[in-house]
Amino acid sequence: MNKTYFIKKIKFFFILIVFVTFAFTNIIYVFGNEKDVSNSKTLTVKESIDIALSKSKGLLIAKSKIEEAYNGLGISKTNFLPKFSTAFNFVRLDEAPFFPTSSFARLGMGGGQLPPGDLPKKITIGDYNNYAAALSVNQPVFTGGKIINSHKIAQLNAISSEANLQKTENELVYDVENTYWNVVMAQEFKKVAEEALKQVKSHMKDLENMYQVGMITENELLRTKVQLSNAELTIIKANNGVKLTKIAFCNTVGLPLDSEIELIDKLELEPIPEIILKDAVVRAHLQRPEMKSMDANIEIAKKTVDVNKAGYLPNVYFLADYGYRRPDREYNKDFYGNWTVSLLFQFNIFDWGETSFKISEAKNRLNQIEIAKSQIEDGITLEVTQNYLKLLEAKEKVEMSPINVQQAEENYRVTDEKFKEGMTTNTELLDANTLLTQAKTDYILALVEYKIALSGLKKSTGEFYEKK
Repeated sequence: MNKTYFIKKIKFFFILIVFVTFAFTNIIYVFGNEKDVSNSKTLTVKESIDIALSKSKGLLIAKSKIEEAYNGLGISKTNFLPKFSTAFNFVRLDEAPFFPTSSFARLGMGGGQLPPGDLPKKITIGDYNNYAAALSVNQPVFTGGKIINSHKIAQLNAISSEANLQKTENELVYDVENTYWNVVMAQEFKKVAEEALKQVKSHMKDLENMYQVGMITENELLRTKVQLSNAELTIIKANNGVKLTKIAFCNTVGLPLDSEIELIDKLELEPIPEIILKDAVVRAHLQRPEMKSMDANIEIAKKTVDVNKAGYLPNVYFLADYGYRRPDREYNKDFYGNWTVSLLFQFNIFDWGETSFKISEAKNRLNQIEIAKSQIEDGITLEVTQNYLKLLEAKEKVEMSPINVQQAEENYRVTDEKFKEGMTTNTELLDANTLLTQAKTDYILALVEYKIALSGLKKSTGEFYEKK
């Protein structure tokens, strides 16, 4: 009985161990798969851009600069308003103020002199402890335009910061599209390389059979083996290219670099509206955030000149003060209130040319910004022209490439049939394979160049991305 009980107990523990192991394995599998799914993303170009716009540290900095500029604008508004201040003061004297009685003795009283012994040596007229509290108001009346021009400068700083944000967004959108299509291109290159390898392997089998029966030389077989090795090496390069472009894409978008991503937008020829180069250049000069920023900076420089010119003009301030002090005017130990109102007039008589130097400095800075704006205008014209011509060139390549691919496919088919019939050489067939691979690669490259050129033209003309 004990033996039977012992056997049942062993069976029970064995079943329990199997059950726990099975359950634990399934838990690991489920949670492991959930982790993989959460780390995997299927993305379109638009979704990729939206993620990048929400995660970009450069955009966060640009937005922070806008907040900083509007805080500066708020500060400038306060300069129009009166400033209120208060002060509290306590002074403890080593001795209370007094008047010596010897002065009274010398003056005399009732026409005669009083004997010094009849008077105290001093008469206290103050207190050891002195208290004061004051409330002051300072209101600028006239500052030669410094306050209003400083306020306008703050407004222009905010405009410049917003333009900088738009510039950062445009550059980020372009970078995301660029890296997105680079990943797609690498994946398509990999497919072409795999097809080429498959064709070479198939051809290699035919050659080995032909070599066995003495239909080809060993040199032709070796030549094909070299081609096969090159095709295998191309596959390795293609795999590495996919990995590297995906890492670059994740870095641009702001995803973890090891994220599992699947990019689903296809390389297709998008219809584009008719573009007139001259109109595109004009539109770019009006829309580009760089131009808006430069216009704001020029106005800032002009206002800075006006601010410095105010150094030749007087400043007028209205001041009011109310105080509460102890002791009072009669030196009693009581608190009393007093007030003052004044109009302060300040005028710079001579400052050794400091104001003149400041004005000259501001004018030189204005001149530099105007020259820089002209350089940017020329750069924008060049950039729009380059992207426009790139787009036209890429469009022509895309339209011509399918024909080249068809011709290369037909050439390979015909050459392969001729080779099997003994009407052409192995070298010609290998060359036909290379031409077909090159034609397919050129077609993919043309599509990617077209996509990037289109994105570059949008960026250079200042067309803003429509956020979701």
